[in-house]
Amino acid sequence: MKAAACIAGAGLLLAIGGPAAAQEATRQFRSLAAGETVDLFGARVAAPEAAKAVFSLSSELVAVAVIEGSVTEDGLPARAGEVLVAPVDGGKVRRFRFDARRLAATLPPEWAREAEAPLRQIAERQQRLRFWGMLEPVNLNVSAPVRPDLEPVRQSYLGSDVVARLRREAGGDPAKLAGLTARRFAAALAAGDAATAAELLDPKPFTDTGADANAWRDARLAFAGRLVADRALAGAMASEPAAVAGDQTAFDAGGYRIHLMPRDRALFVTTVEKL
Repeated sequence: MKAAACIAGAGLLLAIGGPAAAQEATRQFRSLAAGETVDLFGARVAAPEAAKAVFSLSSELVAVAVIEGSVTEDGLPARAGEVLVAPVDGGKVRRFRFDARRLAATLPPEWAREAEAPLRQIAERQQRLRFWGMLEPVNLNVSAPVRPDLEPVRQSYLGSDVVARLRREAGGDPAKLAGLTARRFAAALAAGDAATAAELLDPKPFTDTGADANAWRDARLAFAGRLVADRALAGAMASEPAAVAGDQTAFDAGGYRIHLMPRDRALFVTTVEKL
């Protein structure tokens, strides 16, 4: 997979798009009404005026590209043609500009109908700036910040709204991430939420089968469904998970022990054993 080129100038201008970003789960187009606030991938974005934006989640970054209007995140404003970027594991939100032509080329038809005109206007302005030497290409894609052959694999288990929110909330603190993950998993089982529970199950036993991403994710969801169907287990998970002394990745809840395993700075559930 070849990373899309991007443009740099008065501040870095990033590319957003390419095959890694084409997955529905890791990219969303949103139209926001004036005064509306959206919380997606752990990014809490407010629109002081009507706005259109593309939210993009990679294995390391959350990006909000403003196509029309303006938005703010953590008090930092961005207008059409600008993108707000933050590390998934916490850190300062930064503002750049994005390559409108490259982004437009990656949008699915249903998004392109709404985004085509404003992106064309942004691209025309950028073309004039490039002509005067104020912008120049840079080989960096916010949608694929690691090696192109690794990004799709990592996105298959890190590119989840559930996982991204936990990582953002933990802010790079492993102990906090462990507690958040254990509580979110227990709450999902107690609520019968197989989809959320599946996102927090260790992907390795499923990826090791050699199945493609869709197949192993379906298998993981089916396994989570069986956990949710165990009413004794689901009832026990209504208890608040408590950290096990001396083990940062083990939590007890209702007579069961939840074990976690780190994978690429996220944490996933490996086993749930009865005590």
